[in-house]
Amino acid sequence: MSKDAEEKSKTYEQLFVQFSARVEKVIIRTAIACLTLLIIVQALLQNTYIRRHVTRVEPLEGQPYIPAPAPSRKEP
Repeated sequence: MSKDAEEKSKTYEQLFVQFSARVEKVIIRTAIACLTLLIIVQALLQNTYIRRHVTRVEPLEGQPYIPAPAPSRKEP
């Protein structure tokens, strides 16, 4: 391989390493932002008032089931 081709190859490799480092940083930041947003939204959905206004399914849920009290046993 000639010296000129070797220099071009090194330059390409250096450019590729720089580009991939920048892309990697963007991907990591995006993943962290999405994970943070997911945690925040899930925490907000724990609040009944917010959940009622944000989701469309909440009004369709109906009334929560409350089991009848167990009959008490009377000892003779």
